[in-house]
Amino acid sequence: MKARFLRPVVALILVIPLFFTGLPVHPVAAQSGGVYYIVQDNDSLTSISQNFHTTPARIALANYITDVNFLAPGTRLYIPGFDDLSGLLTQTTVAVGETPLSLMRQSHSDPSAFYRLNFLTNPDAIAVGYKMYTLTSESPSADVRVPVSSGQTALELSVTNGVNPWTTLIANTLSGAWDVLPNDILYLPSSAGQAAEQVLPGVTDLSINTLQQGKTAIFSAQVSSDVQLSGSLDGYTLNLSPQSDGSTLALQGIPRMTVPGPVSLVLTVTQADGSTYSFQQNLLVKKVDYGYDAPLTVPSETVDPAITGPEDDFLFKTVAPATATQMWSGIFTPPVVNPNCRPDTFGKLRSFNGSDYSYFHSGIDFCGGVGDKIFAVADGVVVYTGQLDVRGGTTLIDHGHGVYSGYYHQSEIDVKQGDTVKAGQQIGLIGDTGRVTGPHLHLDVIVGDVQVDPDEWLSGTMP
Repeated sequence: MKARFLRPVVALILVIPLFFTGLPVHPVAAQSGGVYYIVQDNDSLTSISQNFHTTPARIALANYITDVNFLAPGTRLYIPGFDDLSGLLTQTTVAVGETPLSLMRQSHSDPSAFYRLNFLTNPDAIAVGYKMYTLTSESPSADVRVPVSSGQTALELSVTNGVNPWTTLIANTLSGAWDVLPNDILYLPSSAGQAAEQVLPGVTDLSINTLQQGKTAIFSAQVSSDVQLSGSLDGYTLNLSPQSDGSTLALQGIPRMTVPGPVSLVLTVTQADGSTYSFQQNLLVKKVDYGYDAPLTVPSETVDPAITGPEDDFLFKTVAPATATQMWSGIFTPPVVNPNCRPDTFGKLRSFNGSDYSYFHSGIDFCGGVGDKIFAVADGVVVYTGQLDVRGGTTLIDHGHGVYSGYYHQSEIDVKQGDTVKAGQQIGLIGDTGRVTGPHLHLDVIVGDVQVDPDEWLSGTMP
């Protein structure tokens, strides 16, 4: 009797493990034991405690540290507050094209643990350059990055990359093929056929420099010939231009008065079949301390919005086109004989006639007397010459790729619209026309319809 009863029970016990081995494997929370961090160069107890929302004293106590001022790189630290987790913390810098979800997929991180370790409440607030932490996984890294284009199915994506569709789902913790959505980022095992460097479909090696108030942002990428790349930064259209070395380049000025913090980068790839892949990500703009000018007194009409507004509109409309050909080469040439004499520099906040410091100096002022020579800073084509109320005698030169130079307050203009000029060529004479307190040359450099610090073009080679 007992034997007949035990047989089905034993059979059931043997069948249950076989049933569960056929189910997809999902990450599970790590077993208890605590988390550890390896000290990096320039780390301190204060910076580490801030990253993990604890205190230096608590970390020191937990790790038996007696000298809080000495912390050697390579030291293994126990981080209190995560006793229900276990593993070694790995620091990752958010790159262009990455999201918290893609980082979790790449590292096989448990979502709840990832959010806790990074004190993350709003994934959309994460920007390029942020430091994030993952727990080292015993699972093999899924390190081939695969963007999902519009209309692309899980089966198509898997076949294209030479992997089993189930592998695609399991590696990315997806419930089924319906979870594969357009504009998503998936990671596949390193045996997959696609190149690991793909940031967007057909786009590799995308790099972006640090964004700063009043400076030039530089975008560079390798773009396949069978796709088209377009994009915008903080609402400004990126003028993406193919280069002789096969790369694609875009230069875009960051407005001086941009509030430090995240700005939106949007990139869209259009493929030969018309399918698209769009990606939005935040980039951080850093503050630059340009300082303040002493209060200035000028004729009231030169700060009247009824005059300054139309003049600004005219200027930015004139310099909006981005000529495909790059005409400058190397460092910009000084525009005057004595370029080291600069009574005022770019970016300083200004007050006119007792106003708030709501204005800023849009370029560099160079010393000179009426009649001193002015030179073109680079090869280009003259797109405007004439008299303006605020800028006085004005010359605007197009250097290509959305880069322009402007020369203001001239007493004489020696070129005309349509002229081709060379770097160092005389184009006019210094004067005291327009809104000035004395004779000088004001030089503007405009990139992507935004005034930027001319000094970065006069002191260093831009792409």
